[in-house]
Amino acid sequence: MSLTDRLIALARLTLEDPRTAARALLAEDVPLPARSAGLLLVAVVSALLASVQIGLSPQPMDPISAFMLASPFRAAVVQWVFLALSVLLIHRVGRAFGGRGAFADALLVVVWLQVLMLVVQALQLVTGILIPPLAGLIGLGGFALFLWLMTCFIAELHGFASRGKVFLGMVVTAFAAGLVLGVLVMLLVGPEALMPNV
Repeated sequence: MSLTDRLIALARLTLEDPRTAARALLAEDVPLPARSAGLLLVAVVSALLASVQIGLSPQPMDPISAFMLASPFRAAVVQWVFLALSVLLIHRVGRAFGGRGAFADALLVVVWLQVLMLVVQALQLVTGILIPPLAGLIGLGGFALFLWLMTCFIAELHGFASRGKVFLGMVVTAFAAGLVLGVLVMLLVGPEALMPNV
């Protein structure tokens, strides 16, 4: 099978049986430099798609989102930081609760799932141009799909049996990380920059 055929087969398996797909992905001998480069690449592509989407249909954003998406470069940096933080949290929090997943494998999981989300993001962009009312539904469906796949992949990565507990851990960790990041953003740019103009 060619690389493209293998990726398509893995994507299909990911949708049909996420935990089996996670085992197949983790069995691949992907070099660490390729995993790191993949993280950077998906961050850049995601930022470019987001910038195009904002340019085609600009909508009011909250001050923090407006600050982070002010330019494609800043959006790419923010996306990379977010993904890198996700890798770190998946590894460290999972390990803290008895998981066995390695950091390099957490990196591979995040890159692969982000590749799939790029497909959803591109589909949402095209739909937003052709059939705008459907774009929001695709976005919601993509987010729900991401949560489900991430839950299954983390459970398989760390050897956890309960996907419900993994999902709960994801929600609590994301909430805590969001609070910390929000405070850091306010400290970096100042609360005045985040206040709407009146």
